[in-house]
Amino acid sequence: MSIRVITQGIWPRISAAARRSKQPAHVAVAYFGQGAAKLLPLPRGSRLVVDASEGAVRSGQTCPAELKKLMKTADVRVYSVPNLHAKVFVFGPTAVIGSTNASWRSAGTLVEAAVAITDRKAVSTARQFVRSLCLHELGPKGLEHLQRMYRPPRIAGNRGRRQSRHRRVVRPELPRLLLAQLRPFDPPDGSEKTEKAGRQAGRKRMSQPRRHVLEDFWWSGRCPYRLGDIVVQVMREDDSRRMASPPGEVVHTAAWRRGATSWTFVYVELPRGRRASVERLAKRIGSGALKRLRRGGQVNRNFAERLLAAWSA
Repeated sequence: MSIRVITQGIWPRISAAARRSKQPAHVAVAYFGQGAAKLLPLPRGSRLVVDASEGAVRSGQTCPAELKKLMKTADVRVYSVPNLHAKVFVFGPTAVIGSTNASWRSAGTLVEAAVAITDRKAVSTARQFVRSLCLHELGPKGLEHLQRMYRPPRIAGNRGRRQSRHRRVVRPELPRLLLAQLRPFDPPDGSEKTEKAGRQAGRKRMSQPRRHVLEDFWWSGRCPYRLGDIVVQVMREDDSRRMASPPGEVVHTAAWRRGATSWTFVYVELPRGRRASVERLAKRIGSGALKRLRRGGQVNRNFAERLLAAWSA
């Protein structure tokens, strides 16, 4: 076990560690600026968490084109946490934790400091911290959309908000997460054309068509689902079993009306993978999960985190 405080040449050390790593890295770094893909040449299959919010992109702090380079050349999986401020780099048996964002300004201008750790327990904890943030994954099309907002960085002073003196837990921001309780019924007669057109539009809006699939369900009356929501579909089969699909993002909705009654087709992009029985999923999540999984609607923040973590485990 070793602990080293690094105050000089931090980025050469991090870059070299990334190149030498023979296994996927786990990195959470708030900002990922121009040229960051060269600074952080992550090995294939790594996980990278950044702040890719519209504010960070418009201000030039995070460059979507750099993220796309890593995604394309090394199959790096990229996640966004809008309120991320951590800088944690885990390469195999070593973790580097400090103040460094992935930018040339950090590498060449700012005074930075970091600690390199090889203690197994500490490295495992750092890796698990990064994995706990891997909740909202970005795809190539999502990055293209963000790239259109990108503006080169401008260095300016900040008027910081006064922080509370009381300790509080800061958690990653998440989209709304809803449970959709469904039954295997056919859609209403005459709606076939609307459903087909909606499916074509949904496919065009998929961010990761190679890794994900597009599913749809229909909803009678006022539709509670909107674009960007995360939905877990819970299907009650004919034999009364309840099967849950992996969490997916709503990419399109299409309304159809007959008389005074309306229906909405909801198109969800979700990872390829097997469904899980509600009972098995509840065991992964823990206390009180089974009862909540049998109800529909938006779930609270605590349950959303536990549910997403259960699927990513």
